[in-house]
Amino acid sequence: MKNTKNTIRKLCSHEQLEKFLGKIIIWNLSFMDKPITGKLIEVNTDYFLIEMRDGRTLVASINSIIGFGMAKKQPAGAV
Repeated sequence: MKNTKNTIRKLCSHEQLEKFLGKIIIWNLSFMDKPITGKLIEVNTDYFLIEMRDGRTLVASINSIIGFGMAKKQPAGAV
């Protein structure tokens, strides 16, 4: 059986996440009960910064990512 944690880490390296800067992403994070939606505004080797719809920001460790997917509808400025 594959080690899914290592697979996610490969997909969620800061280099990979940089491709999604400025995009609206649905995030499934280990410390949240439900997925959240927010725009990726900064990525570092250890953490990333998400801007929520209401303007609040959330900083989380890259290791906390369980999964993510890009939202279908992107604002004109996010493309």
